[in-house]
Amino acid sequence: MNKIYIFLIFLFLNTTHALAFEGECFFEEVYKNGEIQNGFLLVSNQEIRYEYFDKKLYTIIYSDENFYLISNTDQKNFEKINDQRINVFQKLVNIVKQYPNINKNMEMDGFELSIEDSQNKRIPKRVIIKSNQVNLSIYLNQCTEKPINKLFFKFNPIFDYPIL
Repeated sequence: MNKIYIFLIFLFLNTTHALAFEGECFFEEVYKNGEIQNGFLLVSNQEIRYEYFDKKLYTIIYSDENFYLISNTDQKNFEKINDQRINVFQKLVNIVKQYPNINKNMEMDGFELSIEDSQNKRIPKRVIIKSNQVNLSIYLNQCTEKPINKLFFKFNPIFDYPIL
């Protein structure tokens, strides 16, 4: 469940780039305990898809101002995220609307967030998240700007994206 919460923070940090960046990236989540999770991120016109490669994990899609959690093992199994985690989103939305003119280090709801810009400053190179519960870095690698078909932001049914 912590991974969902961390992703949601990260997601809204990246929503700022939804207008400035459209394309695909690989991501790597590196946890303090040495655990690493990999996947890919798609961004297009206020829509986002964050999908782990591990079949035991999930895909999260942000579309039409809603969040959907889809199991990677059973892609027909999805849920709309509408609990208290949404409160975090609302706070982050206010911050990210101002990006890139925001403080690169901030504290929110017990989390310390740091953002390292990439060379082109259209999408972060690294997002660092620290709290009592988790300490991780999310790296965005091999980002390519290109149009992404809206089909890949649907969740029912979900369509496989041809890996970068």
